[in-house]
Amino acid sequence: MEIKVSVIVPVYNVELYLEKCLDSIIKQTFKEMEIILVNDGSTDRSGEIMELFASKDARISVFSQPNQGVSATRNAGIEKAKGKYILFVDSDDTILSNTVEVLYQKATETDADIVIGNTLFCHPDGRTSTDFSRNKTLNNGLLRSGEEAYRDLMEQNLFPPLIWLYFIKRDIVINNHLYFQESIVHEDELWCVQTIFSANKVLLIDFNYYLYRLREGSIMRSDNKVFRIISLFEVAKALFLFTKELQKKCISDESIAYIYVRIFLLYHEINSLDFQNGTSVFSEHDYFSDLLKNIYTTLTYSQQKYCLSSFCNAQILANSSVKQEES
Repeated sequence: MEIKVSVIVPVYNVELYLEKCLDSIIKQTFKEMEIILVNDGSTDRSGEIMELFASKDARISVFSQPNQGVSATRNAGIEKAKGKYILFVDSDDTILSNTVEVLYQKATETDADIVIGNTLFCHPDGRTSTDFSRNKTLNNGLLRSGEEAYRDLMEQNLFPPLIWLYFIKRDIVINNHLYFQESIVHEDELWCVQTIFSANKVLLIDFNYYLYRLREGSIMRSDNKVFRIISLFEVAKALFLFTKELQKKCISDESIAYIYVRIFLLYHEINSLDFQNGTSVFSEHDYFSDLLKNIYTTLTYSQQKYCLSSFCNAQILANSSVKQEES
């Protein structure tokens, strides 16, 4: 069987959710794919569940490694992938049964390097919601360059730093060395920006296919604020260095300015987390304060307004969180 799509699933201690995740993948209407499961040192029944599924479906390959974090796990999956396209699925989430078929059809019809759809958020009480339907707003089905797609999405505050929404050609990942930065969280904030700028053709489709499970205990919802702050600083610094690379490639000043906007948003989140933590845990406030002052003057009025609005919202949320903890 020709492998047209590689579905990569990083797995770590998700025995409660893994069966539903794998069921949603093996029951895809699209069959010409491989399913790469990377066990990141799980200590629960996750390994047993993966082996059971692999024994029943020849498309599934299971690889194991000592615990190294989700970035290293995804990178291991990329190295094993053979399909023309790659789709990432987190092991506590699910996808609709026609997900791969629709994404592959759209990608091959247009020769898109990346196809981006929408996420449905699954709440613990059974409700589902979507934060936005970005692609209706942005001329569903219109091909654009990666730079154009990023600028258009940022102009309307619709850019998705969500790894699983990027149905991407494997060659784009390999040829541009688009591996995930390891030993941090919020790695998607960096990878998604670097990835979209590496694409010649990006297709936005109005398709809610990825079901993201909101649950307590996940890394993004944990109380490990110090680790998250340090990670966000690493991402912000890497994004700033990335703007220097783009300047050498003659990317427009407007597009680069929107990466500055993302750096502002990251810094606002750092401030919010640091405020909630109660004690400053990093020593680079002054460096970034000076950097942001210089960057701010290069932004358009609408970009400055966007940054200011986001900063105010971050402060409101931070104050609200503190009040809830005190009550």
